[in-house]
Amino acid sequence: MIAFIVNPTAGNGKAYKMIPKIEKLMKERNVDYKVFITKYPGHGTKLAEEASKSNFDIIVAVGGDGTVHEVINGINNTDVALGIIPLGTGNDFARYFRIPKNVDKALEILLKGKIKLIDSAVVNKYITCNNIANIGLDADVAAEITKSKKFVGGIFAYTLGLINVLIKYKPYSIKIDIDGKKIKRKIMLAAFGNCSFYGGGFKILPDANPDDGYIDVIIVNEINKLKLLFLLPMAIFGKHTVLKCVEMYKAEKIQISTEKEVAMCVDGEVLLSNNIVLHVKRNSVKICTD
Repeated sequence: MIAFIVNPTAGNGKAYKMIPKIEKLMKERNVDYKVFITKYPGHGTKLAEEASKSNFDIIVAVGGDGTVHEVINGINNTDVALGIIPLGTGNDFARYFRIPKNVDKALEILLKGKIKLIDSAVVNKYITCNNIANIGLDADVAAEITKSKKFVGGIFAYTLGLINVLIKYKPYSIKIDIDGKKIKRKIMLAAFGNCSFYGGGFKILPDANPDDGYIDVIIVNEINKLKLLFLLPMAIFGKHTVLKCVEMYKAEKIQISTEKEVAMCVDGEVLLSNNIVLHVKRNSVKICTD
């Protein structure tokens, strides 16, 4: 059986509008299914957790990265597979696995039954991150995007948010322990993840591999704000790693401390902390992919 967890606000309502099509396609293929609709933030996690205890083999996140994040956190430590129909604003996690936005094609991937085991990152022992967690300028941008994504999406929404945040942003100092290697930096941004994309298509971690047993790390040290704007087009294609201001690492455990509480964006969801610990959890999620 397949459970579809639909975020009715994802993609400016597009996910909700696709329910009749999903139901039609499932009936045509004589596959048992049930549709669940989220009613509030975090509801997707609760619905996924309840569905994982029933007879469902696959639980599908119908929405964007936030919906995927909630579903993954609801199927932790189970044998249920994650499916995705990417109908949100950014769809960065689905982009890495080349899951199409077309509902028919995305459903075909689910029904083929091809499953891949991937790693996840656990943040502060209780949040599962399967794409990217980030701090600094881009975490502030994520909060800004929530104001504009009803009208625009993808890289354009990220760029618009960046311009608004960049004007007032001040780099801050952080201490990072990367598998025992202790460093102190004044950063523009730092990102930690299992996959490559964020911000609606920026390939911020081009070497990330979700089944290699490591979390990829990028640190962009303090630079002139104008220079940062030149870095962004390079980041779309993952070519920014050659710049002197950029440091790259791979690690199993990362500890971050800051002088004051800062925003960390975890798969698009924002949390506040001044002490953050991430560790890799190997082979923790089954995903339906082509």
